[in-house]
Amino acid sequence: MHDGFTSILAETAASISANCLAKKGQIAVGVSVNTNHFMTVKNGLLKAFAEPIAISDTTQLWKVEIFQYPGRKIISTSDVTTILKNK
Repeated sequence: MHDGFTSILAETAASISANCLAKKGQIAVGVSVNTNHFMTVKNGLLKAFAEPIAISDTTQLWKVEIFQYPGRKIISTSDVTTILKNK
């Protein structure tokens, strides 16, 4: 799997989580992704876990960890910044 895929997965997980916290009439948009890759993946299942680090009325910072299963091996971590915009 190409390492760029984990960055896409991280931004997706953070954006979905950010939109769950957005107020009515707002949408969260990713503006920055910083990913560190620890290992390559050739098979198995990937799971992304997004945790809020800092939440404000306009900006959110999320830490996303991606694991490979079986074995729950961490393959990457990402810091994802989102902003909230009015629809």
